[in-house]
Amino acid sequence: MRVFNNNLETHPRAPRSSNKKKAVLIGATGATGKQLLRQLLDSDQWERVTSVSRRPVLNGKGHDKLNEIVVESFDSLSSTADAWTDHDVFFNCIGTTRKIAGGAKQFVDVEFGISLTAAKLAHEAGIPHASVISAGGANADQWAPEWIHPLLYTKTIGQKEQTLTKHFSFKNVTIFRPGMLIRHYNSNSSLQRFFSSTNLGLPVNILASAMIRDSESISQDTEIYEPVVYTGNGCIKSSIEI
Repeated sequence: MRVFNNNLETHPRAPRSSNKKKAVLIGATGATGKQLLRQLLDSDQWERVTSVSRRPVLNGKGHDKLNEIVVESFDSLSSTADAWTDHDVFFNCIGTTRKIAGGAKQFVDVEFGISLTAAKLAHEAGIPHASVISAGGANADQWAPEWIHPLLYTKTIGQKEQTLTKHFSFKNVTIFRPGMLIRHYNSNSSLQRFFSSTNLGLPVNILASAMIRDSESISQDTEIYEPVVYTGNGCIKSSIEI
């Protein structure tokens, strides 16, 4: 892997490609996924976005570039296989917590299980580039009993990364490992401004922008890279500025 940290000096990707792209997105109802979806739809660089989720996105209003697929349960995710063809990028913004998921097993089922099924669909559809939101310290080899959640989280998120690097292969893979995320950024909040300016917190709209900036720099002629990993909030913010 090519790992870039908060001392990032040179962006590993080329300038933005002039070709319009098509994306498949899972997790569009989450904090970062919502931002990513809106930015993709607002950009002239993207001609179609397919969202696969359990709830309607954009408050059900729709968009002329949006192909929205709502499934009753992610257990039936495989039934959406036909919708994954003819896309350039697969964005995995799926995410949950142990509390929301309902327990340790359910947490793993969402973060790793759904990610694995989605990676399989993207791979079989021939999507060349996959991009995933991970977390700092992700380590699939971490010893992690279910009752120690911090270790289980670290291990499971590492396994989530491996859905793109070990279980299935893509021409290009990008992994984003942010630190603390600011899900509802308020520019009038002095505390949030402090976290953002010191990189202790990363607004989710910036994370979404970084994912898009990275994917737009990859053209069909881009050489095959080993997975690229952006580690830390400062690194992720810098990747947009370069």
